[in-house]
Amino acid sequence: MSDEDLELGNAIEADGSESLEEPKKRKVFSDRVAKVLMFVAIGILALLVSVTVSVFTYRFMDRGNRSRQFPVLSEEYATEVPEYSTFDFLTGEGYDLRTQTSDAERFTVSAKIKLGYDARRYKDLSSELTMKNDALVDTIRFYFSQRTRAQLADESAVKAELLSRVNSLLSRGEVEQIWFLQYQIIGL
Repeated sequence: MSDEDLELGNAIEADGSESLEEPKKRKVFSDRVAKVLMFVAIGILALLVSVTVSVFTYRFMDRGNRSRQFPVLSEEYATEVPEYSTFDFLTGEGYDLRTQTSDAERFTVSAKIKLGYDARRYKDLSSELTMKNDALVDTIRFYFSQRTRAQLADESAVKAELLSRVNSLLSRGEVEQIWFLQYQIIGL
């Protein structure tokens, strides 16, 4: 039995001496930190790949246009809005129309109207508009009083029809623009 004790003691010493001789290897990173670093590295790699693909795609698609200048439009396509002279029916702020529609249940039309024309092309039109002021006011008022609310709802159609009626009264030029500074259809 003493031999067995001795062998057990030697075995214990041998196990203890082996652990003393070889120290445990310490991990520099834990498993969690390693996974986080792996995801960060994958993200950086994905970002680099997408930036590289974007740069090459941009260069490939932009290969034909190196000038980086906007094309110059020819005079044929250059549009310019003319400066209109205005006729505001001798009131200074436009014709202030108030009339009723032709509906069974009457509605009130309230509008402030100005007329625009090109004074360079039609030099005598201003004097003609002044002379025909009363006829213009009557024509416009009559137009609105002969329409229903539904017909007056489309403002652009109303302007087009008024423009043709006003121009039918003029002989020294034509009105090119009608402005509604105010346009309301009010129910009673």
